[in-house]
Amino acid sequence: MVKTGNSEGFEQGRADGFKKGREDGYNKGLEDAQALLANPPLNDISLKWRELGCADQIASHFGSSVVLNDGNMECLKETFKSAIWKLEITANGQKYPMILKIFKAPVNEQKLIELNMYRKATRILSDLIPNIYLIVEGMNGDDVWVFMEFVPQVKGQVIFTPDYFDRIIPSLAKLHALTYNDNFYSHWETFEEWLPLYDSPASTQERQKTHQRTLEYLDKAMERPELKARLESSYANVRTMLQKGPIYFPELLQAGKSIIHNDLQTPNIGCHNVAEENWNIKFIDWEGARFSPCWFDMFNLMGVFFAYRKDWRGDEYAVIERCAPLYAAEMLKYGIRFDTDPVTLYKMAYLQRVLERSLFQQLFWGVEDLKTVHLLDHYLERINVWGKELGLY
Repeated sequence: MVKTGNSEGFEQGRADGFKKGREDGYNKGLEDAQALLANPPLNDISLKWRELGCADQIASHFGSSVVLNDGNMECLKETFKSAIWKLEITANGQKYPMILKIFKAPVNEQKLIELNMYRKATRILSDLIPNIYLIVEGMNGDDVWVFMEFVPQVKGQVIFTPDYFDRIIPSLAKLHALTYNDNFYSHWETFEEWLPLYDSPASTQERQKTHQRTLEYLDKAMERPELKARLESSYANVRTMLQKGPIYFPELLQAGKSIIHNDLQTPNIGCHNVAEENWNIKFIDWEGARFSPCWFDMFNLMGVFFAYRKDWRGDEYAVIERCAPLYAAEMLKYGIRFDTDPVTLYKMAYLQRVLERSLFQQLFWGVEDLKTVHLLDHYLERINVWGKELGLY
């Protein structure tokens, strides 16, 4: 009987001990979890921020000490090329959002263009580029970190319609005027080693190569039944036009060149307050920047929009008739006058860009089965109509 009692006491004690240990473990785990929530471990950004003394280097931009709010970070986008983080700092007793753009190694030509726009061009285009607070080289190997002003994208702030082109064009004209012809060459030492030039030997050679490939892929597309059905009615006209390239309108070159952004989608256009009548625009993501005919950006802004937005195409001609003269009027405020009619210059820019680049992309993607060629029919319609109007066939 004693033996049995001892056995039962032992089992009870073991069960109680197990229960107590489980409760203690749970309570300790809960305490640790609560501690982690209150004081999360520092991630790589926070650690590097402290290691490099970023707060001290950025403080001068705010006129006070700066503190990184470690618990308020959000990765907005990450690709194999870059990562974009939205951070938050406290300065002057206020919280401010900030962007950290991480350029991942290797830094190729496109990344170098954008980095040099931030390193070197901000003093010339300070009103049109987000404020750059700090650039740190050699991060985690050869990555480059850029801390910059957070400027909310127009996309997401408004339901975008062509009426908003009127709010963007004044800032676009300012960008072009500041770097127009002689204004650009007066800063030649800033740009000479890294910004692509439309008339450079390398660009000219690439344009000629693309021109030849466009002719080849036009014929290859005619061998594909699904593409032939879309191309057949335009084939002869397009081939006649292409034979006159790759420079179709010398008037565009005579109208002047400037730094163009080259990718004017709404995610790349920022504005702090879209409720104001005059938008204070800052352009984002400059990897496509180059010194080219200034009217190309009007194609980048409006032509690409209408190519993708079928719902607005019925208004395209009316918008062009309004916005091309508006752009010319804004340029005139800086003393820049165009000798050719603004609507004609826009149509020339449209045809030049489509015939020298966009048409090839559509044909190449379609022939090689790389992407769906959604824009081919719209481009063909425009180059047929405007090509005849402007004497290309």
